[in-house]
Amino acid sequence: MDNAIRDFAIDLAQRAGDLLLGIRERGLNQESIRQKLGHFDIVTEADLASERFILSELAAAYPNYGIISEETNQHLSNAEWVWIVDPLDGTTNFAHGLPIYGVNIGLAHKGYPLLGVTYEPANNHTYWAVRGQGAWRRDGNVETPLHVSGINRLSGAVMATGFQYARTGAGRARHTEFAILDSMTQSVRRLGAASLTMVWVASGNLEAYWETGLKPWDFAPGWVMVEEAGGLLTEYDGTPAQLSSHTLIISNGQPAIRDAIERTVAEVAAQVEPASAAGPEHD
Repeated sequence: MDNAIRDFAIDLAQRAGDLLLGIRERGLNQESIRQKLGHFDIVTEADLASERFILSELAAAYPNYGIISEETNQHLSNAEWVWIVDPLDGTTNFAHGLPIYGVNIGLAHKGYPLLGVTYEPANNHTYWAVRGQGAWRRDGNVETPLHVSGINRLSGAVMATGFQYARTGAGRARHTEFAILDSMTQSVRRLGAASLTMVWVASGNLEAYWETGLKPWDFAPGWVMVEEAGGLLTEYDGTPAQLSSHTLIISNGQPAIRDAIERTVAEVAAQVEPASAAGPEHD
C-alpha cells in the first residue's frame, strides 16, 4: 500500500481528534446530546462534527472510494476500496469527561481491511497498521512496534468485554460471561471503546476482548492492528472474522485464552434465549 494513503489517514485521524479535544475543552453542549436506541445509546455534537470533517476530507481526496461510517453511512459499500470510519468511538466516555475514546479510520479492499488507524486524543497516541508492515504506536517522531502478549494461562490474563444495548436475553449473557471469566482470570475490564480495547490487545496490555454486536467501524482498524501484532480475530465459533461478523473474539492467539472464551460463550448461549445483537456497549 502507498505510504501516502497511510500518512493521509493518520493525519486525518489526528486532526479529527484535535477537533474533539477542542469541543471537550470548550464544553460539550448538553442540549446537543440525543438518544438513538435509548438513554444508554447517545450521539453528540462531537460525533457529528468529527464525522462531517472526516467524510468531507475523504470525499475530496478519494472521490472514487466508498465510505461507511457510524452516524450517516452505515451500509456496507460494494466499492472496491472502502473507507470505514468511526468519528468518535466511546461517545459515552467522551460525554462524561472520561479520557477513553478514539477516532477510528480503516481502509478495506474488496471487503478485507488493509489499513487501520486509531487515534487516542487524550494521550496523543496514534496507532496504525498496514498489512505486511506490522503494527505501530507513533508518539511524535518515535515509532514503537506493537506485539501481543505471550500469556497463555488464565490466572495471568486480563481480558475485556462490552455489554450490548439490549439489556435482556442475549444482551444479559455478557454479564454472565463477565462473571465466569472474571473468576477465572486476573480480571475482566469493561472499557467502553472497542477501538482502544483492540489496540491494547495489540499492544500486549490485554490478552483478549470478546463482544457481540460490533460494527465494521468499531473493529476494522483494530483488526489489522491485532493481526499485524501477532494476534487473532475469529467469530465465537472459531470461523474467520469478516466485516459482517456479529460475534468476535480478539486475542493474543494463545490456546488457553481463546479456548476459555469460546467455551464460556457457548455454555452461556445454551442457557439464554436467542436474541438479535443490538449493537456494542461503547458508543
